[in-house]
Amino acid sequence: MLELKSTYKNTLQLIANILSFEHHVPDLKETLLNESFDEEALVKVASDHLVLTTVYCRLKQKQLLEFISKDLAYYLEDINTINTNRNLSLIEQSKAIARIFNAHNISYAFVKGSAFLIKNIYQDIGERMIGDIDILVKEDQIEHAFKLLKDQGYTRLPSSIKARFFEHKHLDRLALKDELAAVELHKYLLNSSKRHVLDTNNLLSRRQIINEVYILHEEDLFNHNILNFQINDKAHYYSKISMRSTYDTLVFIKLFPKLLKPTNSSYHTSYFSLNSVFFKEFIDVKLNRSRINAFESRLKSYRRHSFHQKKLHFFALIGELPSRLSTFIVSRPYRQAIYNDRHRIWSELKSKFIKP
Repeated sequence: MLELKSTYKNTLQLIANILSFEHHVPDLKETLLNESFDEEALVKVASDHLVLTTVYCRLKQKQLLEFISKDLAYYLEDINTINTNRNLSLIEQSKAIARIFNAHNISYAFVKGSAFLIKNIYQDIGERMIGDIDILVKEDQIEHAFKLLKDQGYTRLPSSIKARFFEHKHLDRLALKDELAAVELHKYLLNSSKRHVLDTNNLLSRRQIINEVYILHEEDLFNHNILNFQINDKAHYYSKISMRSTYDTLVFIKLFPKLLKPTNSSYHTSYFSLNSVFFKEFIDVKLNRSRINAFESRLKSYRRHSFHQKKLHFFALIGELPSRLSTFIVSRPYRQAIYNDRHRIWSELKSKFIKP
């Protein structure tokens, strides 16, 4: 583990070079042939960033699979086959949901990974690893849409404490027996304090239809991919990157170059700035040099990076305490839920503040 920490930035750079559409392929070949190339580190970091299948597909597209070990190539091929079959199943599940919503005049649009698959933006359908199927639904129709899925056999999955007691952007997740993905119906796409940044009615008013399935317009898919990571996943706050989110952005700007345009959004600027450390594609847009310098400095020291993350976790927790404490005082069900979930909460706190 210590060896991985010391080479973390180099491993991230290698993954970036594999994913990039601009990095010089002969240079990448030379890196893979170098005796310092650490396959174990590549697998570990790529897995953490949910791009292991993407790495395989990009190496295949660049005709570089022969320059990694046969064991690794077979391992990645197996994972990609599994993911390809899963994604094909998710597309069919999405189409079935669309047929239900279309028949009942529900105003909806698929977003995130399922929308990317429906729009067919990838060269290989197995490139993208996907969790849930996310669907934006007009707020005054969302309960009806929820009931329609339940009538089709979908069942409600247990929700988190936060979702039960505080306003949340989506309803409880739904799952159908024998289907691989749960479904999340969203009233809005960003956390409540920032929901105005992507207005649901505006998004649905310019949705597009592909093979009788509604998805967001490509510009909205592009912006949501960035803002979901920056706001919902708190990447702007924590100054972090996601190779999966970045790769989706790279694919969009390759297909629709005009999407990469000047912006006054601090979220976009921060996103492009940190990614410019690893990707040539972002060096010509507006960047925040101070954020880049601080990010690069932390990458050089795992200990400093770890301390920085713990500090930010602490301040985030302090910021949430007033609303959580007031609810804890007035709501007996909330106090009971906290008590019942105390072991998971303690484990999460330990992972954020105690474990190295």
